Amino acid sequence: MIIKHLSTRTYVIVWLVLMALTLASYLISLAHLGAFDTVAALLIATVKTVLVLLFFMHLIEQRFANALPIVVSVPLLVLLLVLIVTDVTARATHSRGNVPTTQPPEVTTGP
Repeated sequence: MIIKHLSTRTYVIVWLVLMALTLASYLISLAHLGAFDTVAALLIATVKTVLVLLFFMHLIEQRFANALPIVVSVPLLVLLLVLIVTDVTARATHSRGNVPTTQPPEVTTGP
């Protein structure tokens, strides 16, 4: 089986995209977007990981059998995260008994 290798131009373009994504993640960290800051950073990191796996680890040139672990693990990871979020949001916390209320100590003045 003949495997067609990617050109140098493709690697340079992918590298430039990775550098742009690195700059974007740095700029997002300076923007202080609150909760969206973490989501954006994780999305950028995921895109960068996929680019490295496909191009620099040559998974794009190989047969599907080499990509099978990724194809199987990503849906399982998403399922795990969905189940964790569902568990945390649906969990009800109950106290084990009555919580005693404490009264502030009475202040006594001098004689």
